[in-house]
Amino acid sequence: MSDDQKLWRGIRTGITLGLILLASGICAGTCAAQSDKSLPIVTSASVPFYPRVPQTAHIEGVVKLRIWTDGIGVSSAKVESGPVMLGKTAEENIKSWKFEQHTPTTFEVTFRYVLLPSKCDPGCRCDDTEHPTVVLHLPSLVEVSAKRVMTCDPVENR
Repeated sequence: MSDDQKLWRGIRTGITLGLILLASGICAGTCAAQSDKSLPIVTSASVPFYPRVPQTAHIEGVVKLRIWTDGIGVSSAKVESGPVMLGKTAEENIKSWKFEQHTPTTFEVTFRYVLLPSKCDPGCRCDDTEHPTVVLHLPSLVEVSAKRVMTCDPVENR
């Protein structure tokens, strides 16, 4: 094996170990609130989107759900807190989740819905560099962002 191949192999190994440690650190922080039992591994899920009506109404917030699994899917979900319109959307998304086979369990999931500034927001100095995103830290955290819907005069906001 050449020196270049050894170098790249070392870099790949370092990156892999770094990602494993990062994932462990993220889970240590986000899973600490969960009980000591391990959480099931999500194998498939629908991509969550910011629902149009709450986006237009400028509704954002944190939704906490309690979910029960039957060993491969979500058997039941209950919104524990958060805006009602966002809670219904989060609950619908959760029901699409499938897991690796596991012992039926219950745990909490958090959905964070955030509206990003729009050029039409008063005093906004945004340049459209922030884009809507969906970040999944499954199965405990889902973050969804979208642009704030605004009606404005494009001539005034140049």
